[in-house]
Amino acid sequence: MLTQPLKSLSQDRWLEISSQLGLGIGVLLRITQYFSNRSLWFDEVALGLNLLDRNYLELLQALDYNQAAPPLFLWIEKLTIDLWGSHEYVLRLFPLLGGLLSLVLFYRLTRQMTSGWVRPIAMLLFSVQGYIAYFASEVKPYSWDVAIALLLFTLLRSIATLKPGLKQLITAGISGITSIWLSFPSIFVIAGVEAVNLVKLRPWQTHKSLKALLVHRIPLYSAWVLSFCVLYFGIIRQTLSDTGLADSWAGRYPDSWLDISWLFDSFGRFFYRPLGFPGPADGIAMVAFVTGCILLSRTAKLRLLYLSSPIILTLFAALLHKYPFRERLVLFLTPFALILLAEGIVFWLKRWKKKPRILGIVSLIMAITLIFMPLVRGLHGTIVPTSSHFDHVRPTLRYIDTHWQSGDKLYVLPGAQLQFEFYNRRFELPMPDIILSQLRNIGIWKVSDADLEQHYQELKNLKQNKLRDQKRVWVLLARKRPKSEEAIVNQLNRLGTLIERKQYPGAMVGLYDFSS
Repeated sequence: MLTQPLKSLSQDRWLEISSQLGLGIGVLLRITQYFSNRSLWFDEVALGLNLLDRNYLELLQALDYNQAAPPLFLWIEKLTIDLWGSHEYVLRLFPLLGGLLSLVLFYRLTRQMTSGWVRPIAMLLFSVQGYIAYFASEVKPYSWDVAIALLLFTLLRSIATLKPGLKQLITAGISGITSIWLSFPSIFVIAGVEAVNLVKLRPWQTHKSLKALLVHRIPLYSAWVLSFCVLYFGIIRQTLSDTGLADSWAGRYPDSWLDISWLFDSFGRFFYRPLGFPGPADGIAMVAFVTGCILLSRTAKLRLLYLSSPIILTLFAALLHKYPFRERLVLFLTPFALILLAEGIVFWLKRWKKKPRILGIVSLIMAITLIFMPLVRGLHGTIVPTSSHFDHVRPTLRYIDTHWQSGDKLYVLPGAQLQFEFYNRRFELPMPDIILSQLRNIGIWKVSDADLEQHYQELKNLKQNKLRDQKRVWVLLARKRPKSEEAIVNQLNRLGTLIERKQYPGAMVGLYDFSS
């Protein structure tokens, strides 16, 4: 009679150990990525320059370089700079804390919302998926979007009662008000989870229940709405009108409410970015996600409603052309999607011995693929964190600064100019000797013949004027894939003699003689 309880106890122990192992891997991956100290890339320096050049009140205005971030996030970043300087470690400290907090909160969420092997599988996927881990060490608010989503999800589910305590209401009120200013998409989590709470409570069924709802929740809702309105009309609307963000988002919205192709395209992209499954694994992940949703619709409808509510609300906002359902902007949805996906994976794992046998074997292969592919990539990122480096401009400027000689010139191509502006505050290369290309930033993946010709003509004119008889001209190039970079280098080689060239991930510096 004791055999079954002992077996259950042993399984629970292994589930806990496996979940903690996944948590540990996630912590290790994020810390190693953080301490690998890659250069700030284009978007990071764009935000960093705003932080360096503005005071706290000015950060409430529309930002330069087509950037946007929640005010509370900007203020905390500004405070860390004021306290400890503008080093990469300082700028990325707050995002790292958000990433680590997300791991702990997701670990707790899986204890509440999953059972069996769904829990360690969901924990492992959340820990090692590339984009979730990557944004824990980027100077952007996305890691905190995830942390706030998890915090609000857990907190609001705890007040799924008609008469929550005063302490619970105050905590929910303050958390909601603060979260809106720290994470723009937090409003979707608040609205989604609370909508499911109302479905669960059904306060409209009796007069007494409705009265309890009005007494306890209307003040709470009022505080949230007021906070959001102040943020939207005071900051967000100005940001959208004074930057190009609204225009850049236009192509990401559906043409109409019946734009089914947009829905399928956005749904598919979601599994590639931000969930991080490369093709064809993204298609397998989609099937596992749908499998998990169908399974919960039959066994745990309320759990499915809770997990899917933020996703549904965000899709609804995209249909209204209010918030793009794309890439890092929907990173905050990944915890909920991964739990649903893990439900599908476990279902496949359980049925592999059932008939028809071939279908069971296929299910097993797909499940293993979805588990081990991100695990291998995550472990590789932990062991070789430099594999995720790109736009690595800082060492190019350090090399130039170390080898700079009197009379040298530096020619900076468009893709590297923003990073140069940020990092040259550290290295202080002489600005009179710096020449910034006047061309627009040409393609990252592919450079057209017309762009190459324009680049050739600009460099040819510089050689005849500002770079005339110059024997040492440094050329800085970044934000180009290898083929695009080589095409530009070939143009340089037509006009000058290469003395030396240093290559870094996503960046190149060359020293040329333009005297002949």
